[in-house]
Order: sequence, then structure tokens, then C-alpha cells
Amino acid sequence: MSATDLPSALQVLKPGGALSRLLPGYEYRAEQVEACEAVEEALARRKVCLIEAGTGVGKSLAYLIPAVRHLARGHRVVVSTHTINLQTQIVEKDIPLVARLFPEVDLRPALMKGRGNYLCLQDLDGAEADLFYATDAQFKAVKAWARETKTGDVADLPFTYPDWYEVAANQDTCRGQECRYFDRCFYFRMRRTGGNANLIVVNHALFLSDLLVRSSDASAAILPEYDFVVLDEAHHLEDVATKVFGLEVPNRRIPAFAERVRRLRTLDLNTDRLQALEEANDELFGLLESDRQEFFLEEALEEGGMDAARDACQRVCVSLEGVHNELLEVAKDLDGAMKDRVEGLSRIAGRLREEMHTLLFDEDADYIRWGARGRRTDRAVQSREAAAVLHYTPVTVSNALSKLLWSEVDCAVLTSATLANSGGFSYVRQRLGVPDDALERIIGSPFDYKRRALLYVPRGLPNPPKAYAPDYVVLLVDEIERLLKLSDGRAFLLFTSWRMLNEVYDGLQARVSYPLFRQGEMPSGKLLEAFRASGNGCLLGVQSFWEGVDVPGEALSCVVIDRLPFAVPDSPITRARRQAIAEAGGDWFREYVIPQAQIRLKQGFGRLIRTRTDRGIVCILDTRLLTAGYGEEFVRHLPPAARASVWSRVERFWRQNSEIEPAHG
Repeated sequence: MSATDLPSALQVLKPGGALSRLLPGYEYRAEQVEACEAVEEALARRKVCLIEAGTGVGKSLAYLIPAVRHLARGHRVVVSTHTINLQTQIVEKDIPLVARLFPEVDLRPALMKGRGNYLCLQDLDGAEADLFYATDAQFKAVKAWARETKTGDVADLPFTYPDWYEVAANQDTCRGQECRYFDRCFYFRMRRTGGNANLIVVNHALFLSDLLVRSSDASAAILPEYDFVVLDEAHHLEDVATKVFGLEVPNRRIPAFAERVRRLRTLDLNTDRLQALEEANDELFGLLESDRQEFFLEEALEEGGMDAARDACQRVCVSLEGVHNELLEVAKDLDGAMKDRVEGLSRIAGRLREEMHTLLFDEDADYIRWGARGRRTDRAVQSREAAAVLHYTPVTVSNALSKLLWSEVDCAVLTSATLANSGGFSYVRQRLGVPDDALERIIGSPFDYKRRALLYVPRGLPNPPKAYAPDYVVLLVDEIERLLKLSDGRAFLLFTSWRMLNEVYDGLQARVSYPLFRQGEMPSGKLLEAFRASGNGCLLGVQSFWEGVDVPGEALSCVVIDRLPFAVPDSPITRARRQAIAEAGGDWFREYVIPQAQIRLKQGFGRLIRTRTDRGIVCILDTRLLTAGYGEEFVRHLPPAARASVWSRVERFWRQNSEIEPAHG
């Protein structure tokens, strides 16, 4: 059957169509067909397309069906996601389903990951030659696993190995086809599988890294050639691109490298040079004194401090160059695994030198230098110095994406449940440099929010204070306690700061009997498992729990958000981007701060309703939604739930909602 003879998206998705015959209980969704048709149009017209598809649309199938029809014509498609959860869903659930929908298509899928996910057999040999590892029980377990694993993927390692970086594939120690393990190499086996595939799933970091690599050397590209890419969870693209196109060096990176070199105990190396390297590194990071967790480098240095920092950095670079040359010279008299290991370490020294020099000496008006210190908490080990990281970061990624992506690919679809702001795509277009002729489609959710969800903004609360205020925390705890008693627990409490999370947690402990689960007390996956198993627990979280977390059914009946999620105003990246917008004559609050917060708020709101039968309350404890000029704009572009600002209306909604069919029967 030729590609033109394949059934259309409508034929596949209509009632009685192929999908309904495969899925018991299938429900036709006009919104899913609309999303499919938008992707088909983008492919036909070879355009970039922006699609916001609300919760429940089923956007993965909406782009995979056109993707399969496209690759049936001999093309290759790349699907890029941000989270592992979505990647797993696509690979293990959605692609096999699409393959059953189109059995006549030669569908060859592959999951591709970055080097660091794969075991390097050469480096494993090198580490074994080191007595430090040769006698380590966990290292021996890794060796045993290496003899059995088919993938070499760290995700398949049945335990956590803290020194994985010592045995993981990396570009500095890789010898490519010259390596004696090349034919058995897990990383290059994955590359070969990807080269033979026509539907490739990656994450944004790998996808963007590939753009950078192929822009300077097409022969070194990580991914094979493709002409159509789907960027799912596209609201993360700017943040990931900012990291990939920038540079960051933690204070522990150079000491960790020096320690790796010292463990070459059988070699006669200049240990004084390693000592000088670490001392210069300590001096550089020791100059960074700031009360802030994040800060511009120039602001953290006293008068003349930038000169002192560059002097320390120069000494770091000189020492690294010396280590690089010495290791190369020593390697000449070695052979086998030790020669490979020493040559690899020499290349790491060279790369570190380049990065350190870029960090302090490059001058690019589109980049900023800034630092960050690790957060200290009561539960942290106070005797340990807080980690520090130096960053060299692009203020905008739009120009880079215009050059590396939009001008190079035939068709790209950016999609997410939270991609638009104020009913349009002006924010994401500007931030990502999306072409002016890109297509747009905003597709609502098939869920009945008006009937099954209530947005509650307590009118009696004051506006959130700018600084910490104990009295305000008491008011929030009072309101949250009242909500939890109404919903019988079963709640997500989402916060914009760790401090407020901890204050509310402490306040609730003595006042409610529901199990409380606090982010950070156990791994996120186990935390969710414990929350679900509790039946009436309350999970308090920040950041990662605002999105990508599914708890369908009655286990989650209430979502509480402590305040509007405006970006931290004194963050260096936020300050630099605000300044750039202002200097260009724009309104940074309307063009940057509000759109960013709108998207984030929709993510938090989206935790509540995950299926057609879910129901409950979203409470936003921020009265600026009622009093500020921009408040109504936030509310207008949230899912169309019923609204309340007084408690009696909340009780009435809960009582009436309890009378409709219960969730999941």
C-alpha cells in the first residue's frame, strides 16, 4: 500500500474507526482530530506549527498518526520531549499502538540518549586498573552487570552507582573506530540503531546538542538526517536551550578531575601542579561572596575582584594546560587500557581549560556571567561548604534557534498543554524566534471543567506580602486546613518557594490528621507512590510537581497554589532578560513576566483534572487575581472552571458535585 492509500487521521479516529476497534471503551474526541489535522497541514505546507492542546486531547497520537503517514513516504521523523515520563509513554505505549493502527507501514522506532547514559567498556577497563575501584564491591557489581546487559544503559542498572561518570561514555575519552570495543560499544550500537530508524525519540537536551554539533561539523552529528521534528512539552524549550547553549562549571569539577589524575598512582606525575590547580580553583570560587543564592559575577566581587577572579582563572588554565601536556607525554610510554585512560584524561584537561577560559575571558554582549550557591536548609549537613556554580549564559536563544533549527528543518511542530499566553503565542514566538509565517492552533480540552472543577480565590485574604510575614503564613494555614477538611485530604499543595512550603508543612502538622508528604524527603517517584497509597494524603511540593504528575481519580480532589508563580525578580537571567526587553523599548512585565507566570499557573491548575470523571477544587491563595489589573487576564485563560471567592460557594459546589456520578464508578 502506498503512503497516499493510508487511512486519514479522521478515518482512524472516528467512531467505529481503527482506533476504536483496538481500544475497548474508546471515546471519540473532536479535539484530537483537530490537532491531527493541524499537524497534517504543517507537513503539507512545510511550516512551523504551534499547537496548544488541552488536557485530555491525546496529543501524542495526534502527532504520531501524521508522523507515521509522513515516514511512509520515505522520510525520517524525530520526536523530542522534556520528561522521561512522556518519553517512556511514547516509546512503550503510543508507538506500539500506532504500529498496530498502520501494520502496512515499515515503522522502525528507536530511542536515542546522550553518551553519558551508556557504559563505556574501555573506561570500565581503565577503572579496573585503578586499585581504588578494583577492590570496590559496587564496581564489581557493575562489572558483572556489564557482562549481562544488552543495552549498557544506566537506566537498566539495577542499583545506583555513585561513580557512574568514571565508566560512562564521554567524548573526551572516546576513541571511536580506533577503540578495541567499537563493535561492541553500547553507545555506537544505539547510534547505529538510530541510523536505521525512521521514527526517533529523544529529549530536548540531546536534540539541541545535536543542532550545535552539526552546525560546526555535520559529520559529527549525533542524530541521523531528518526533515520533520515534533517538540512536545515545548514550553521547556527555552530553558533547555539556555542551558545547552551556555556553559556551567561547578566548584567541585576541577577537584574531582584532579582526584581522578591522582588515582593514577603507578605513574610519575607532578603532584605540585595538581595542588596548584586546586588552590587556584579554590581561590576563584572563594571570591564569590553574596547573600543571594544567585548573583551576577560582577556584583559578587568587591572592587578589583574581577581582576582577581581572572588572575585565579588564568592560573587554573595554565595548570590545566600543564596537566594536559604532561598526560599526553606520559601516555606515549603506555599501552592498552592505561594508555586510553591517560589520553582521555588529557583531553578532559584540555576541554576544562577551554571552558574555564570562556567562562571568565570571552566577551559576548548576548551572554551574562553569573554564579549560584547551593541552598542550605536545616536538614543539610552544615559542616559541608555549599556548592557553587559559575555560569556563562545566553540572554536570548531566539537567534541561535533561528539559525540552527528553523532555517534548517522542513517542518517543526511545537506542542504542549500550556504553550499559549493570553489566548495567543506572542510570548513563545518572541522567546524562541519562531518564524513569522508559523501556523497556530489553540485546542481546548474535552473535559467538562465547568461542571467538574471549581476555581476558588479566597476574597478575605490580603495580597501576598513582598517579604516573609509570619501572620500571613497563619492565615494561609487556616485557609488550607479548611479546604483539607472539606476534601478529606487528597490534595496537592504547590508552592513557589521552599520556605513557604516548609512553613505551611510545620503549621499543618499539628492541625490535621491526614498524612503529609513533603518534596525532598524521598525520591519523587516514591513520594507519589506513598501519596497514592495513603488514600487521603496531602503532598507539598515545588517546581517539578507543578507539571507532568498524573494522579487521576479521587486520590486527588484538591489542588492548592500558594501564589502566582512570577519568576524570582532578582534571578540574574530574569534581570538580564527584563533589561534586554526594556532596552528594546518593550514592556518587560507584560511581555515576559506575565506570560511566563500564566503558563506556569496553567501547569499547576492542570494537576487536578486528568480524566473525564475527575473532579475537585483548585484554590489559588493569591487575591491579586481579584484586585490587580492583570488578575482577570490570568483567570480568563485558565481552564473554564466554575468560580468562587467566598467559602459558602465552595461548600455548595462540593455538596452538589458529590451528587454526580463518582469518579471511576
